[in-house]
Amino acid sequence: MDGSGGPLTLAKQRGIYHERAAPPALSRHIECLWSHQMPEGPTARIAVVPDGCVDILWSDHSLVVVGPDRTAAFPVIAPGTTVSGLRFRPGVAASFLRTRLSEITGNVVPLDAFWGKAARELDAKLHEATGTTRRAEILAETVLHRLAAVSPPPTDVAACLAHLGQHRPSADNPIRSLAATTGTSERTLRRRCHEHFGYGAKTLDRILRLQRFLAACRTEASENLGFLALDAGYADQAHLSREAKELTSLSPAEIRRQLGKDRLAA
Repeated sequence: MDGSGGPLTLAKQRGIYHERAAPPALSRHIECLWSHQMPEGPTARIAVVPDGCVDILWSDHSLVVVGPDRTAAFPVIAPGTTVSGLRFRPGVAASFLRTRLSEITGNVVPLDAFWGKAARELDAKLHEATGTTRRAEILAETVLHRLAAVSPPPTDVAACLAHLGQHRPSADNPIRSLAATTGTSERTLRRRCHEHFGYGAKTLDRILRLQRFLAACRTEASENLGFLALDAGYADQAHLSREAKELTSLSPAEIRRQLGKDRLAA
């Protein structure tokens, strides 16, 4: 939980946040390329909500990997700062970084810890680039250059993601049901989840369910919270309230209010 004072804002609702699609050759690996410009003025409290992904982030100060989070992170970003990023799809980053994601869960690590000299060369290129569009192109080109040397995740990693994307009873044990479906042992599935997602399937299940609720808030802001809870896969509205507070430090009503602004302004 973030205990500092002042209102808490979902990160993408603060300043100017923009996403662009990855090149077709990377679409299976990269969810998006993005930029985020913070406004001038007082530093605001922002919440970066967990999404099951790993990002490479660049600003004038650093080039880092942001590991998967179990709950919201509350970074302090100086007013006027512009951050450029590349977001790996869930289950993908471990292969590109050649490390178990459980080793960087909840952490921010310099990219050169994984890519060495190549990361330092990338940092120099990003410093020299003009504008966020060119920086996005450079990030994509760098990942594309490494693609040939990357081994794809095991097939049961993709199967786990597909399984968790289905609407199932919230009390369901995802590892047990997935093991029964694929024939892979529960022990192997747990190990692979920690390696490729950074935590167990139950945690990932909670995060993906939260993301379904966030998506619904952007498109169906006028709907009753109880309906949105059931549609996202929660047992009821009380279940949604507990999970939202634990994972984001915000209530479902406040999340809907902030995300609904985009729809009302359209």
